[in-house]
Amino acid sequence: MKHFITKSNFIRITQKVALNEEHLKDEIYKKKIYFFNLIEQKKILSVKQFLVNSENEFYQFVGNGFIDDTYSFVNEESHFAKYHADRDCKGLLSTFKDFEIPVEIKFKANGEIDTRRVEEFRLWFKQTEIQALFHNNQKEFIIRLQGRFSLQNPPKVVELGGSGVQGITNLTQSEIENFIDDLLVQASRFYQSSIKNRKILVEHNFSKKTYLVTSKKYRNEPILNNITGYTDNEVKEVLIEFYTQIKKPIIDYLVDYWIIKLNPKLDFSSSILEQIQFKPCNYCVPKKVLVHLQVDIDDSDELDL
Repeated sequence: MKHFITKSNFIRITQKVALNEEHLKDEIYKKKIYFFNLIEQKKILSVKQFLVNSENEFYQFVGNGFIDDTYSFVNEESHFAKYHADRDCKGLLSTFKDFEIPVEIKFKANGEIDTRRVEEFRLWFKQTEIQALFHNNQKEFIIRLQGRFSLQNPPKVVELGGSGVQGITNLTQSEIENFIDDLLVQASRFYQSSIKNRKILVEHNFSKKTYLVTSKKYRNEPILNNITGYTDNEVKEVLIEFYTQIKKPIIDYLVDYWIIKLNPKLDFSSSILEQIQFKPCNYCVPKKVLVHLQVDIDDSDELDL
């Protein structure tokens, strides 16, 4: 029997792999790619090292399958990740709505997460009266929100879960390489397509700073030391275009590239389950069944800081 986990949990596993200095010197791709920042490099190299380690079933982790509260959503809480025996399990397919914690609540002025204030906001927002106002009387809700937290914008509603087990790409390694190589050519063309693009991305090296538009921590904040000659909005517009058209597709292809190159079946022994302390799904996993783990990958996750 094989077992399944979501891509988000697979990425969480790989990010818990301990990387040493030698790992960080390893190649990300057969060609040099200069626009990845250190966090993006580590993310890809962690996926690669995880798959390399799968050959001898030895993993050195900096953590386990316990998923910490990121203080990003109202109903979020720390929990152990689950694995599934049935790819149609309702635990994989079910969806639910949650509410983003406003960045003004989540972060202190120094950039640290303000856990006390997040918990205060969660308790306030979950009150029956406040929930009723949020859903039925936004005007009154905003008045209450402004009075309590000095905010004017309501928390964003997001839909989580429901991704199921998405299929690994059916492209060959050669086909993936062709797509990556073509995107690298497009990156060069993007740099040269305008003076603005070249100045922002190349001369001022903002090609490595796309977290300024992908991270909730930074995307609504002014850009520090912006000496490009362009406004923050102009810089961010270029970064969004570069990230969505070039960088994000390359990152997605590189994950598939290393899977196809190193472990195309993604079939692991149960020892990995024991090492990372994943918990069996209460809906679909027989209590005494721990044989193989199969991880299926989708391409839906953003690589935010």
